Amino acid sequence: MGIPDSATTDPYATIQPLYDIEHAEYEEDIPFYLQTVESVGDPVLELGCGTGRILLPVAEAGFRITGVDLSKVMLDVARDAVAEAELGHLVTLVQANMADLSPIASGTIGTVLITLNGLMHADTQAAQRAILRESRRVLDPRGQLVIDLLNPAPSRLQGFDRQIIHEGTWTLDDRSVVDKFSTRRVIASEQRIETDLWYDLIAPDGALRRVRTSFVMRYLTRGELELMLELAGFGDVQIYGSYDLDPYEDDSDRLLVTAEPR
Repeated sequence: MGIPDSATTDPYATIQPLYDIEHAEYEEDIPFYLQTVESVGDPVLELGCGTGRILLPVAEAGFRITGVDLSKVMLDVARDAVAEAELGHLVTLVQANMADLSPIASGTIGTVLITLNGLMHADTQAAQRAILRESRRVLDPRGQLVIDLLNPAPSRLQGFDRQIIHEGTWTLDDRSVVDKFSTRRVIASEQRIETDLWYDLIAPDGALRRVRTSFVMRYLTRGELELMLELAGFGDVQIYGSYDLDPYEDDSDRLLVTAEPR
């Protein structure tokens, strides 16, 4: 399956092909992002672009977009996909930390997207604040920031804390089967989620191979995020609970935020 075998600090290096299998059909958020970019304008900056799940549809719609990710493995896949789609004239890919966007000039971006829990991958409040400050710096005064996060409702956090969860099964073209499992430890005092993921690859002859990774995320509450945005220089903060812009409530799936430079 071409899974990298080298030791690395990149938590996605060993699981990239499996990550793409899992997310290939997840398109629930794409119409929202396309509508946002159409309304606000490009150039677009996506932080934590991964292999291009959001980046490619945005470029295919004719918008200029820069994708930033720290993972070389993920960016290499995105680069190949951009070339195959002949979108190189619209797409720029940058390997960088989201907290240091120095390759991008100030005031040049129309829309900044931090998609699908991307901000949570910065596992300290200081790092998250740095990302918001950098997002503010690169945005045009008429631009907009969009952040998509897990809604950290206590019932949701308790539901997966210290549980082994079977997250899905996929059958590949060669009739091999992939099962994904996860276990998470929630440290509420630090707003941290320590995650272990593993994929069981079962070949047609029954041979089993396990691929695993681990990483830490930091969840944010609504009030904390609003204050961090204010300190970073944002205003007109809007909070939603879904990609359909439903009101944010206790049991909302998402904590979806838009904000504009103040």
